[in-house]
Amino acid sequence: MRSWSLVGFTLLNQSAVGLVWVTVVSRWIGKAMPADDDAMITALVFSALGLMMALAHLSKPRLAPNALRNLPRSWLSREVLLLQAFAGAVAAIILLAFLGVASGRLLLEAVACLLGAAALFAMTRVYLLKTVPVWDSPATCLEFSGSALLLGGALNWLFSVTGSAPRQGWPPEITLGGIAIVAGILLKFSAIRPALTAERTALDRTWYAPGTTALSTGNILTVRAGLYLAGLGSTLAVAGRIGPTWLWPLLCLASFGIAEVAGRNHFYRSYRRLGL
Repeated sequence: MRSWSLVGFTLLNQSAVGLVWVTVVSRWIGKAMPADDDAMITALVFSALGLMMALAHLSKPRLAPNALRNLPRSWLSREVLLLQAFAGAVAAIILLAFLGVASGRLLLEAVACLLGAAALFAMTRVYLLKTVPVWDSPATCLEFSGSALLLGGALNWLFSVTGSAPRQGWPPEITLGGIAIVAGILLKFSAIRPALTAERTALDRTWYAPGTTALSTGNILTVRAGLYLAGLGSTLAVAGRIGPTWLWPLLCLASFGIAEVAGRNHFYRSYRRLGL
């Protein structure tokens, strides 16, 4: 399995979905950022890069259009279609902003958010396979949703930090991006127990051969938990204007990014199918 292409595909698209969610809802509640349009362009670029990375998973990329041929029965086909539709909706929003047209933007934003949610649901269903018990767990849903909120919130928060000066001192200003970061981390921590339960269930089946990784699941989870807390601490440091504020955003994104890549790589390396 070419796991690295799938790591990039899932994380980039989940980041794009989360970024659109947080950016759009922030605008709806009157908390729009000066860099809203830049955030939408970033989401489109991430979605396009993610779809391109999916091609690297195919032995014959020229046959990629065949992925859409089984929409009535395949969650994979629905995932591909919904992600493309999501990217198209985001592109239309960017075009309206470029042309200075306000009419219809609200509807397009709502459509983009719904398509992103549907794409994330389809992406999750692709991996809920009875024949792969270590994936067939609530942990997969929690992990994927948490990634969208965590990475999308972190990107939105970065745009808000660079686009305007945060409030001085404590308590720090509460932003929707910050709320999304906290919600994403909570979902990640809530996934730990079902993930370990799913792995134990799989290992109890004598014909199940676990994947080989450099670190055990417990060690991976410990490292990721530390990185999430470090990223959250960096976020609070920026919000409170503590120390070198130019450094904290870099540390925050690096902490979250490394934790997510490590966790998603471990997810794919745990793949083992039951049966012959």
